Amino acid sequence: MPSAHRLDEPNLSHDFGSITGDLRRVLRTELLRGTCSANTVARFFSMHRRTLHRHLRMEGFAFRQVADEIRFEIACELLENTYMALSQVAAALQYSELSAFTRAFRRWSGQSPSAWRASHSRVRKSRRPHKPRGPVLPIDPGGRSG
Repeated sequence: MPSAHRLDEPNLSHDFGSITGDLRRVLRTELLRGTCSANTVARFFSMHRRTLHRHLRMEGFAFRQVADEIRFEIACELLENTYMALSQVAAALQYSELSAFTRAFRRWSGQSPSAWRASHSRVRKSRRPHKPRGPVLPIDPGGRSG
């Protein structure tokens, strides 16, 4: 039976040597490629989708649960370490709409992606790239614009 825990923070404990650990590593790549169906991923393991599901069940997981955990980990990494717009993060994770990503992220973390980013951002806000506003005028030593 899959564990029913809430995804407050990314799950960084990887089960190396288990089908779940192997699945996590494959999903980190395949989620970003857009080929994240259970059928496609099962082929990487040279097994049928139902066999993959059975192995995951024996370890206490479900495919969707593991895929959502990896989506959440990737989303947190992108929100925390980049200036990507929320719509770009949603697109990178193969969500068709920003609203679908926002609902999923709120379900995983209990807060919106923008609120999560505000409280977890590692990127210095002062170094955020900005667009210049108007022409830059040289200033002479007397303090007058030129």
